Amino acid sequence: MTADGHDHGQRRYLTAKHSVDERARNDRVRRRLLAELPATPRVVEWGPGVGLSVPTLTEWTSLDSYHGVETDPRLAAFARSLVSRLFARREAELSEMQFTVGDALATETEPCDLLYAQSFFDLVSTAGALDAVEERVAAGGVAYAPLTFDGKTTFLPRHHDDETVLGAFHDTIDATDGQSRAATTLIDALGERDATVLAVGSSDWMVRPHAGEYPADERYFLSSILDIIEDALGEHAAGWLAARRAQLAEDRLTYVANNHDVVWRP
Repeated sequence: MTADGHDHGQRRYLTAKHSVDERARNDRVRRRLLAELPATPRVVEWGPGVGLSVPTLTEWTSLDSYHGVETDPRLAAFARSLVSRLFARREAELSEMQFTVGDALATETEPCDLLYAQSFFDLVSTAGALDAVEERVAAGGVAYAPLTFDGKTTFLPRHHDDETVLGAFHDTIDATDGQSRAATTLIDALGERDATVLAVGSSDWMVRPHAGEYPADERYFLSSILDIIEDALGEHAAGWLAARRAQLAEDRLTYVANNHDVVWRP
């Protein structure tokens, strides 16, 4: 695949993921988050991807400012353009919005009332991320880590190689800076710090066909999940992947990933 093709695929995956994310989000945790925010919060987001969290946040509350920090310059540029177009279409505006290219944990940002880190803590060292949270969040502010992976992946129908393949996949996450049990690790680490956990709730991704088809662009999302597993395991998962792709083509594949939403005051 060309670089342009890879970029397009990544953008499409992140866009397709949005409907899965919004369906999975824990509303009880979201409501507790909103109860803790000032009327017009200053928001910093780590890893905004294509920026679809911005219109979501503005549907929840009025923002004073938004600052997203994204490592990929092409995603940051796309997010800037996409969010501007979405706001223009809605005849809405956000007076102060910026996307910065950089390492979220190393990039200094203004003090914020809300630090938003969606599907982020399984990609980084928890201790280093929590140190950065404490530095970035203003007094009285909160951090919100929705859709944080917690180490269990399920595909249906069952396959005899599920345990071997998915166990190896989780091992590849743990072999890098990330953690497959990120939500549990995060909650445990917060208990060891002077932090107040305000709300925790499950937010499992579930993708399955309805009336013989997948909603929105979720077939592509699910295909991308299989590609991610292939990239991690290669030929070791060839037979399992072939079976899963055949089931996807026949609208028979269901996918569940266990996540948690966490809100805390550093």
